[in-house]
Amino acid sequence: MKITGYRLREAIKMHELRRNTWAGQFTDSLVKFKDDDKAHPLAIAKNFHAEEEAVAKLQAVQAHYNLTVMVSILGQKMSLCEAVKRVGGAGRVEGMWRAAAGGKKERYGYGNDNERDPSKERAHAQMTMTEITKEAQTASKFAGALRSAIATANTQEVEVENLDASLFE
Repeated sequence: MKITGYRLREAIKMHELRRNTWAGQFTDSLVKFKDDDKAHPLAIAKNFHAEEEAVAKLQAVQAHYNLTVMVSILGQKMSLCEAVKRVGGAGRVEGMWRAAAGGKKERYGYGNDNERDPSKERAHAQMTMTEITKEAQTASKFAGALRSAIATANTQEVEVENLDASLFE
């Protein structure tokens, strides 16, 4: 069966929703009045278990998919798995450089961390704003390239043998 990363992600989300729905019903099913129309706790547990199993199977296929599909980020080749693992950190680095490039200053000069009393020793910037801006742009370019490569890679079809089509229903 041919599969894409997006199709896998949506199937996982669907089964997680079902699993969470069953989990939410379990405690309330332990007791009932005569006229209540509630599922039996054993039936709920069985359905919950089936959804957990489906999620696990799909996540295993997703891991295989992510290791099979290769991407190129600014000339650097890596698996989709590695790109997914790196995108969070790249976004955080991008955010740090953007914040540094923003250079927000205290309006009235209070709370200046660059000054020590009583000698009024002043801290000096280790980088120019031009250097910081350049680093922010580089970080942004890398994070954007990762996000773009991941999006493109998730559209790639990969043949997965012995995949149960019912997992996508």
